[in-house]
Amino acid sequence: MARVTLQQYCGEARQLIDSGAYDQVVAICRHILKRYPKHMETYRLLGEACLEKGELEEAADVFKRLLSADPENFVAHAGIGVAYEKTGVLDEAVWHMERALELTPNSDDTRDALRRLYTKRDGTEPPRIKLNKAALARMYAKGSQHRQGFGRDPGRRQQADEA
Repeated sequence: MARVTLQQYCGEARQLIDSGAYDQVVAICRHILKRYPKHMETYRLLGEACLEKGELEEAADVFKRLLSADPENFVAHAGIGVAYEKTGVLDEAVWHMERALELTPNSDDTRDALRRLYTKRDGTEPPRIKLNKAALARMYAKGSQHRQGFGRDPGRRQQADEA
């Protein structure tokens, strides 16, 4: 009997999600979780499969478990946001999608989803989606905008040094 690694199992589950075989993904993930009940990637795959199958309550539950282990998991926040949107719980959907945007502030897809949620909830489309302090801090900390935040332009300094 050939041995299959956990990584291979998860890779197979990812391919099955891409091909739309969600029932098989659920079966594989449940099998993995019997042996490895704390494997976070498996919970993520299970949540995605449940969401795609339309099992929204199950998907939200799986993603909440994932968040209990990793509160900064983008997929879990976005997944819960989608599940709540589909069930009409818009305030919760907005809250989770805002957390997802905090984690990936440059994501146009997340901004579009949040814009859609605000429109559904409030009845009007916001002119733009503003980043909150947590999202801005994350951007600065990751370095994508930190130099602008301090008013420096490293290129200008280098040009001045060379002149």
